[in-house]
Amino acid sequence: MESTIRHLLRTTTPRTVLQKTLHLSYLTFGSFCAGALFWENVICWQLSEGPSMYPTFNPRGDYLLISKMHKHGRGIGVGDVVRFNHPSFLGVHGAKRVVGMPGDFVCRDLALSREAGGSGEMIEVPQGHVYVLGDNQPWSRDSRNYGPLPMGLINGKVIARIWPLSKVQWVENTLKPVEGAFE
Repeated sequence: MESTIRHLLRTTTPRTVLQKTLHLSYLTFGSFCAGALFWENVICWQLSEGPSMYPTFNPRGDYLLISKMHKHGRGIGVGDVVRFNHPSFLGVHGAKRVVGMPGDFVCRDLALSREAGGSGEMIEVPQGHVYVLGDNQPWSRDSRNYGPLPMGLINGKVIARIWPLSKVQWVENTLKPVEGAFE
């Protein structure tokens, strides 16, 4: 051990220390940039809060894995849970289930109502928009409040719950088409 230390003291110069420090700085900076690009454009996680998506997500908070590859509604379908910039609250993200795509007709219920289809009013989802609802409709601020959501506000698709560990699972599309409904 002593001979190793003596060798280092004899061979180390300010120039080699500077070179190693710069090399380490470049590696650190490059890793940081790669991580930031990955976080902003590929995948991230976020804490969910609030009762609007219960029982899919816990009202006290689950950590969700979000695919940023679905920005602006790219690859979104009916039944997917999307994350979006809330149209009513600046700087707030929301997560709701898509129930209507552009051109679909959906039943427009009263905000915070308990009954689905009670009003009988049908609207067509405009081009470039989706209609979103929370899974816990009586406690959800969704398209019934602010209308169809512009796809430009969508910044990801919720693909999995990653915390708590006892409930880790992929987020499933619970809106399946009915077999033989229109035959």
